[in-house]
Amino acid sequence: MKVLLDAMGGDNAPEEIILGAARALEHNKDLTLVIVGDKDKVTPLFSKYKMPSSRVEFIPSTEVVLNTDHPASFLTEKPNSSLALGFTALGKREDISALVTAGPTGAVLTGSIFKIGRIPGVKRPALMATFPTRKEKVLCRLLDAGANMDCKSEYLLQFALMADSYLKAIGIDNPRVGLLNVGAEEGKGNELAKATYPLLKESGLNFVGNIEADHILKAEADVVVCDGFWGNVYCKAIEDTAYWMSDLFKGALFHSFWTKLGCAFQFRQLKKVKEPISYANKACAPMLGVKKLVLKCHGKAKADSIELTIEEASSLARNNLIGKITEVIAKQNAKPAEVETPEAK
Repeated sequence: MKVLLDAMGGDNAPEEIILGAARALEHNKDLTLVIVGDKDKVTPLFSKYKMPSSRVEFIPSTEVVLNTDHPASFLTEKPNSSLALGFTALGKREDISALVTAGPTGAVLTGSIFKIGRIPGVKRPALMATFPTRKEKVLCRLLDAGANMDCKSEYLLQFALMADSYLKAIGIDNPRVGLLNVGAEEGKGNELAKATYPLLKESGLNFVGNIEADHILKAEADVVVCDGFWGNVYCKAIEDTAYWMSDLFKGALFHSFWTKLGCAFQFRQLKKVKEPISYANKACAPMLGVKKLVLKCHGKAKADSIELTIEEASSLARNNLIGKITEVIAKQNAKPAEVETPEAK
């Protein structure tokens, strides 16, 4: 199994990226990595972390895509960047199954669409985000998290079908699919939600109905579908709320000598507060609907997240996720043709 790794993407590149890669190679003897990055910064780390040269291919790059770069033009403005070269190699080479990067989300979306392309029949690819829930080690996925600002009901149906295939591939049997809405009752919401509800209800998926935003973290569904506008709004709102609450919490704990002293006695329990968030942050954000596997790590990802994402990319490739999504989308697109109406006779 051959996975391509962008060594220069993210806040902790390249040190944490290569450390994660080394661990993935150690734990998966069938894995081979194609690593793209700055030669002077990356190659010394190969020997530092004792990476087997027979299982590592290196592609040198001279540029890095930053968050300040325009995501729609990085392919032409920085063609020698690690991310641009990575997408080029992924698109051209049949021996590479997946790309893993912690680079800017917008650039990942652009590269996926323009360098890799959509699976036949997929109307729009979608980006999946992952959230912790109130149930221990139970995660909820949401898509689209920002790839498509304006959607039709048929797009949301395809998002649900692709997410169902993904969740089954990672070991979740009969995933629960929900529709983001302002109320739980059928018939609620805007025109898009009203049009999407019956499609999901009749899809054959394990559709659990409408999910309100404040119920996502209650683990009432394994995946919640919505358009990219509201998905991105939700992701950013909840992320900043979490940071704000964390700051308030820290401020209260370190307010004085006595609060610090009390914190020392509660250190073990306080560490548990971070566990659900840390567990979710290690999860990757797959780009579903493109012809090759593209997995986006959090920009602040460290070695453990990189290792897990590489292993997931390898597992999804072995389980033929792209083939399964291709099959389910083909079946969905074929359904209207199978219905013969009196007018058609």
